Amino acid sequence: MPFDIRDILLRQNDTTPADGGIPAWLRESWSDPEGFIAALAQHHAGRGAAPPKSRPGQHYDFFHDLTVRHADSTAPAFRAWDAARGWLPLGYRELGDRASRRATEWAAQGVKPGAKVALVHGLGPELLVSLLASLKLGACLSVLPPTGTLFLSRRLTLLEPQHISAEPHQVPLLKGFEPLLLRSRGDAPPSFTSHTYRPTDTVALLFSPLVSPPDTPVALSAERAWTGALRDGLLTYGLGPGDLFAAPGLHFLQHQPALLFATLLRGATYLHMELADVERTPARLTESPLRTLGVSAALRAVLSRVHRGPLRGVAHWFRSAEEALDWESWRDWLRQSELAKVPHTHVLVDASEGGAVLVSRRHTEELHTGIAPAPGRAWALKDLNLSGQEAASDTGVFTPLPDKGRPPGHVILARQGEQYLFAGTRDARRSGRVYPSAEVVEALADLPFCSGACVTTVPSGGTPGQSKHVLLVFTGAEDPEHFERDAGPRRQALRHQLELRLGAEHLPDRVELFPLLPHRDKKGVLDEAWCRAQYATGALHQKSSDPLFQALTALRERARESVRGDDERPGSR
Repeated sequence: MPFDIRDILLRQNDTTPADGGIPAWLRESWSDPEGFIAALAQHHAGRGAAPPKSRPGQHYDFFHDLTVRHADSTAPAFRAWDAARGWLPLGYRELGDRASRRATEWAAQGVKPGAKVALVHGLGPELLVSLLASLKLGACLSVLPPTGTLFLSRRLTLLEPQHISAEPHQVPLLKGFEPLLLRSRGDAPPSFTSHTYRPTDTVALLFSPLVSPPDTPVALSAERAWTGALRDGLLTYGLGPGDLFAAPGLHFLQHQPALLFATLLRGATYLHMELADVERTPARLTESPLRTLGVSAALRAVLSRVHRGPLRGVAHWFRSAEEALDWESWRDWLRQSELAKVPHTHVLVDASEGGAVLVSRRHTEELHTGIAPAPGRAWALKDLNLSGQEAASDTGVFTPLPDKGRPPGHVILARQGEQYLFAGTRDARRSGRVYPSAEVVEALADLPFCSGACVTTVPSGGTPGQSKHVLLVFTGAEDPEHFERDAGPRRQALRHQLELRLGAEHLPDRVELFPLLPHRDKKGVLDEAWCRAQYATGALHQKSSDPLFQALTALRERARESVRGDDERPGSR
């Protein structure tokens, strides 16, 4: 069917029908994604300055469409808040020039089309310049935040990049990968045209925290990246040239570079503030009218504390669908900020899928739970046991198509009449993201008091559908007085180790210490099922205070030490 994009955009803020029904155009876009994307591209090309070079289904020039096309725009591509210097704008022309110069330098250092380039940058101008330089060269990029040493080394080892871009002060985080670092001085003259990707070319390998395990690099094709940015920029966020988009506190790996692509493709401005800066100067966030504001639970909590008045100048806001829907907190914030009359949506973004995969219709007044697959994407409800067959009932695993070679779905959708509901995830997660249990245990392996560790989940007594991640640490046989005295310092050491190696976001919800030894198999591998079962039944707690089990633990400890001593003697092997 022909899609009238102008009419669809005009009706976005219409009151949702009482039955929550799906509009006809949305249903048609699922069955005819190519026709829908073509209509979006035609509408997009008719707006703004120079026409885009990309053609859906044929070829994609990201560098041209994200920077060169908007070079004459008076609006900046990026605005970042600095407490000392205020707003720091980065214009489209300046961004293109800096990225072109960096691309020239990188080309001289061996960066070629298809080369894997890891961008270890926080969200800021350096990331944008390196991102666009990679796209101009036709590289396959990966974005990684400069967090823990183990977090980075594990992912870089799995990625096997040919090159790494990082700022000088981040080099200590990249121990062992220094030979791969690219040099950038910014004084090389730009002298060549930008690369054009074919639809099936891999434009990025991304580490999505929605994929299990989260250290799996997921390929993003040029077609998914460009069409996702087009759909999100036009429909999900409703951006146009010069509009301001902000989303402080949204998870970096889950949302980037999809949010940047959507903003730049439409010639809008990405406004960035750290949550700490919002807390210090909340008025700065909305001192200029925002076309769209992404409100994470963390941003909501900050604004609830420090910004008691109305939040003016916001035309549309959205929240992440996978985050816990704490009704009371959200309602209080809506009343406090006076945003009840402002249209809002629920969105699930996965950058490794090109952007938004689930989007609700726009609503006003109270929050809602309805949601639907994003327009212009083929999808299916698959069986809950991941057999691959379609769900027989109205509840199943949401699966974007084609799914061959893609990570399995994890979101459960329930069809209820003419609407869909977000019904949670197949496994226990933290705000929809996979908790890296194996990495947490690995990060603690060399602590002298840790004789074994594992992570278990327990249902939360708070928001429905949420779980708590509990770290179980076994210290081996110890005198009760010594164990109690050292419990506090050990918890601090655990926290420090995890923050240093993985980043603060991966701290567990609770840490339990036990003066016991965990069960291991014949190969010495810790029996996680036994640990979790023993904790769930309270057996670990009881054994920790039982003199008999303390004596047995001490005996086992002596036996282990004896075996280690025998093995260390010459000729013992």
